[in-house]
Formats: sequence, C-alpha cells, structure tokens
Amino acid sequence: MMFVGEDPWHHLGTKLASAPKTAEEAIKAANLDWLVGLKPVYVWEGEHFYKIQDRKAVVRLDKWGTEECHPFGVVGNDYRALQNREAFSFFDPIVETGQVSYHTAGALGRGERVWVLAKVETPMLIGGSDKVEKYLLLSNGHDGRTSVQVRFTPIRVVCHNTLSAALASGTDLMKSYHTSRMHKNLRSAQEAVKSVLDHYKKLEDQFEVFARKPMDSEKTGQYVNSVFPDPKRKSGQSERAYNSAVERNQWHRDEGQRLFTHGRGNQEARIKGTLWAAYNGITELVDHHWGYESRAQRLSWLWFGEEERIKLRAFEEAARLAKN
Repeated sequence: MMFVGEDPWHHLGTKLASAPKTAEEAIKAANLDWLVGLKPVYVWEGEHFYKIQDRKAVVRLDKWGTEECHPFGVVGNDYRALQNREAFSFFDPIVETGQVSYHTAGALGRGERVWVLAKVETPMLIGGSDKVEKYLLLSNGHDGRTSVQVRFTPIRVVCHNTLSAALASGTDLMKSYHTSRMHKNLRSAQEAVKSVLDHYKKLEDQFEVFARKPMDSEKTGQYVNSVFPDPKRKSGQSERAYNSAVERNQWHRDEGQRLFTHGRGNQEARIKGTLWAAYNGITELVDHHWGYESRAQRLSWLWFGEEERIKLRAFEEAARLAKN
C-alpha cells in the first residue's frame, strides 16, 4: 500500500512525497496495477478432470500459471469483476475539484480486498478545538462475497480514533454487489459524493451535539452497557466459554468507562464530561486497546469487521442519548 503525509494510524505502507493526482498514479504507487480474471473450475476424480458448470475462479492474471496464483474465490456466471483501476477512478472527478485528495491505498491478504482512502481538505473542529479529519473510503473485494462500498470514515486526530458514524442514509454512501448493475450504482454514487461536504456538515453538527451533552458516571455506565450488552448463551456453548465471554464483556465496560475520563483528549475543557468524551472512550478502546495479532488484522477488523460494527453501535446509542 501507499500513503501520503504523516504515518497513518495503522502504521503500514510506503510513504509518498506528494499525493497522487489520478487513480492511475495511486494504484501504481500501491502496487495494485494488476488485473483479475475468471477461470474455469475443475474437479479431479479417479483419472479424469470434470468441469464444474456455472462456476468460475477469480484469480490475479499476473500470477496465472504460477504457484503464487491462489484463487480469491469461486463465483457464478452472473458475477462481474471490478478491476482495481476501475474502482480507484471513482474518485478522479472529485479529486480534480480540489475538494479531496488521494491519501492511502492498499490491499489486504493476497489482494482479495483493496481500498482507496480520499481525504477531504477541510477538517472538523468539535468543541472548537478537537480536530477530526474527514475521509471517504472505497473498498472492493475480489472474493465473490465482498461488495463494493463507499463510506464516510472520520478520524479523530488527537488519538487516531476511526469514528464509525451513520447518517440518515446509513454508514455507506453506496453498497453494491458484483452484478450487472454494479457500474450503474457506482456512477450514481459518484454523483452523491459531489455533495459529500453537505453530508459531513450534518455529521459535524451531530458531533457538536455530543460535545454539548453533559454526562456523569452513572449515565456513562448506562451508555457503555448499551454498547456492550450482556452476552447471550450460544447453543452448545460450554459454561467455561460463556463465563469467559461475560468476563471479557465486563472488561469492555470497565475500560469504556475509564476512558471516558482518562482517554486521550478527553480532559480538554469543552470535551471533558460530555457525551463526545464517552463516545470517543469507546472508539479508543476498540482502536487502541483491543489486542490485535497484527497491524493488517487491526486494519481489516476496524474497517470491515465486528469492531467497526461496535463503533457504529456506539454512535447510534450516543445519537439516541443526545435526543433525551
């Protein structure tokens, strides 16, 4: 992957001196200038190969015929591949306006998921001083299961918390599966991205409401408990495993409440003791205290896994509290 400016919060990638001007420059800098293709699938049985009808394997064409060519996934005949260069070029029209710039781009695993992050030039200042940078994230999967998505991804600068936030239309500006309608959906979303500043203004207003909402220890405890509800006993789950889940959940609650007071940036005069501090206590917990096995896993889980959904739940619960 590649990035520009300061090291990103996940500390991965190759630094560039200046931001790429086009999608083509971005994918070359991130070493993503390769194509995927669909190949027939066969099964060996006895002494013969049998072709599997209506199924294709998605592969990197530059790796085809080598031992490094691991299929990304197996798909049906209605699957439509979206090449990296097609996905990245989504941002070219808005980058040309000067409103946003290419910031990071890369791939996870063997390349089965790729992303490009575009930075909006004007940040938010919550409470007059708490800086939150504005980004748009486009991600695409080549595994046959992962959709194409464009979403808001604000990041709080003081602690590099990635804030998962839902507006009226949800977290995603666009979400499309790899069907014949995919390119049409991308073109429609491209028009929506042009109004991204209006969307982010609504989000900034919501964050300001959080910063004006006072919270005491009791209210914060209730908020944290709503984000981390009591775990349900799973079918066939052992007593030991269930008790471990309960203990883990209690640790989440205790840490969330601790970070309400002691989290990074939460002692600032206009932030301390507010719903904004409580919300950021949760996002700091998930982003920085969760215990990930690797930086790549951290990036994947925070953007695309259950951890991202936890932070979205934290936002939704905060929005509900702010109305009361």
